[in-house]
Amino acid sequence: MAGEGAVLKKAREEKGLSYQEVEDSIKIRVRYLEALENENYGVLPGTTYTRGFLRTYAKHLGINPQEIIDSYNASLVKEVEPDIEPRLSPIPSNQVWFRPVVLAGMAILAVIIVGGIIFVSNLGNKSGTFHYTPTPLPAAPKASDQNTADSGTGQNTNTAGQEQNAGQPSQQPEQYEGIVAELTFTADCWVVVNVDGKQALSGTIPSGTIQTLQADKQIEFVSIGNAGGLSLKVNGHNVPPLGKTGDVLRSYIIDENKVKELAGS
Repeated sequence: MAGEGAVLKKAREEKGLSYQEVEDSIKIRVRYLEALENENYGVLPGTTYTRGFLRTYAKHLGINPQEIIDSYNASLVKEVEPDIEPRLSPIPSNQVWFRPVVLAGMAILAVIIVGGIIFVSNLGNKSGTFHYTPTPLPAAPKASDQNTADSGTGQNTNTAGQEQNAGQPSQQPEQYEGIVAELTFTADCWVVVNVDGKQALSGTIPSGTIQTLQADKQIEFVSIGNAGGLSLKVNGHNVPPLGKTGDVLRSYIIDENKVKELAGS
């Protein structure tokens, strides 16, 4: 243990706080609080969230967050194991007869290639081998025919333009069936999302990911870790920022009333 977990535990006990009381205040689950104090970081969803939870927990207990983060970072450096270079096996020496055989084979191949090039060149230079008859060009139209064609084309110009303009569809606003949410992750986020009561997303979503969810009645964000790293658009309307970097958001629900609210804003 690097010691940051013991510092957090001691501060919590001195303040007489239970795990449940801390969870109610900073919205970090009890099992994550226990993992932080025991430095059992494998339970947490990644180093980004671990640092965020440590910072939030330390602030709540009145401890300098940077000292806790520095202690955690030092423990990560100690856990990195040095790379062990594999032993190099000696390269077996080739037998003496191998090189002459290879050289002889390469010489024969070169002779064959040169001979083939010479044969193809001579074949192409022989007269009478290929016959090409150019296709005659079409005769130019007479002046009278050209004037007739131009006058006929001019009479139909306006009609064609009117038909082309009439065929262009007018732009209509995009229609959505039910509730369509577009999630853009600008940073790593740990999320749990239910669509119409069924779980659709769960786990850590990496930065740069774009997800689209569609529901008939409701989309519920059960939990969002690092809410500042998620941008949300619902039925084409931008949702205001859900929080700052490192914030944890719970039970954010999008239903028909929420869609109407976003459309009117």
